[in-house]
Amino acid sequence: MELSSLPLILLLISNIQPGQTQERLKAAVIIEPGKHDTAIARCELPGTKDDWTYGWFRDGSSLPFVTDREFSFRTGESHRRSSVTCRGERRSDGQKSEISDAVTLTLSLLTERPKAVLTVQPEPSQILRGETVTLTCDLQGEGWTYIWQCGDGRNHTSKEKEFKITAEIRQKCKCYGCRGSDCSHWSDEVTLTVSDSPRVTVKPQSSVFTGDTVTLSCDVRHSTGRRIIWLKDFQRISGDETVTLRDVRVSDGEEYGCAVVGENNSTTLGRRVTLTVRERPKAVLRVQPDGRVFRGQTVTLTCDIQETDVTSWTYSWNKDDSEIHVSRSQEYSISSVSESHTGHYSCSGRETRGSRHTHTSDEVTLTLSVGSSSEAPLPVTLTPSGSEAPLPVLSVLKLLSFLVAASPYLLVSIIIGVKCYRAHAQSDEINQYAVTEE
Repeated sequence: MELSSLPLILLLISNIQPGQTQERLKAAVIIEPGKHDTAIARCELPGTKDDWTYGWFRDGSSLPFVTDREFSFRTGESHRRSSVTCRGERRSDGQKSEISDAVTLTLSLLTERPKAVLTVQPEPSQILRGETVTLTCDLQGEGWTYIWQCGDGRNHTSKEKEFKITAEIRQKCKCYGCRGSDCSHWSDEVTLTVSDSPRVTVKPQSSVFTGDTVTLSCDVRHSTGRRIIWLKDFQRISGDETVTLRDVRVSDGEEYGCAVVGENNSTTLGRRVTLTVRERPKAVLRVQPDGRVFRGQTVTLTCDIQETDVTSWTYSWNKDDSEIHVSRSQEYSISSVSESHTGHYSCSGRETRGSRHTHTSDEVTLTLSVGSSSEAPLPVTLTPSGSEAPLPVLSVLKLLSFLVAASPYLLVSIIIGVKCYRAHAQSDEINQYAVTEE
């Protein structure tokens, strides 16, 4: 609708009496047509607009949101009479002008006040904690001052239609606008639903051994329209929603984190995790007894693993490359050993409540010696004649075994010596009981 067709009545009321001397500069209100259904009120003072700051009054009341040289107002079908004045304050010396003559405007306002429309970016239901949220208050026309209210009930005022906040908690937001003393309706409330920041999950776990495969995932509840970037010790690395590290080395142990870049280029960094990589240990297998093993004995195998941060191991025992026993005890006993138990034994360990495992130990070969440890040796008792104490008991089996191993000639010599000793003893006994001739 053109302004020329609107019934505007401009009534100038002069406050200066004829013949009165004007000591200060005096402002003047000028009305000009604007675009579409608006008009423009301008406060005229000598010099440029940057020389002054401006104050506007409507029906004697200050318009606090209007501080520019010009402001716009709407026209429409319902009419309202308003008395508008302005005043300037010179920036250079702070001198104030006189208030302008009042301009009585029969201007049209909309039958109903406009209603602001609040939009949120990113989507209100897909906001991450710590993410920057852009609120936009939409109203038709220009010259609006925007007021936002979020959560705490306090108003935030700006001449910009966009307002940014950092999302920390679930909250409701709304906005409205004012142009002069005319204000819109509040927008509908929008609820900002805040989800946790992105977090890194590690599979199988965050403490691994060299050679393992590790998968890092960036857990984001809502990833639509977002980009994910990965950081290793604050240095960017390639990766999408997941990063897979194969055949890890000790040098791969660092802090890893992921960040989400939203549609408005705001970046939200999640909590980082530390990946710990240690050298994979090798199990050591010990056998007790560690010497000769005889049929019927009990043999104990012990699986030793060097010190690590693993608190509990589950041990696997292998014979001839086949698993024969699994236990949380590091010892495995074979009672009453026989020929069926001979073979090559090894062991390894696996973390009881985790995924880590050791290298397999070197093999230990179990064989049986001839004889049996349960066979009792036969004692040999050498008893001297008379009241002499008997000779110590000798084990014939041990003595013969030693002598055969040492030298067959030495064995023959000892046998001859023993026979001579016995013959001499018998001769002394005969002499003891012999009759002496008188």
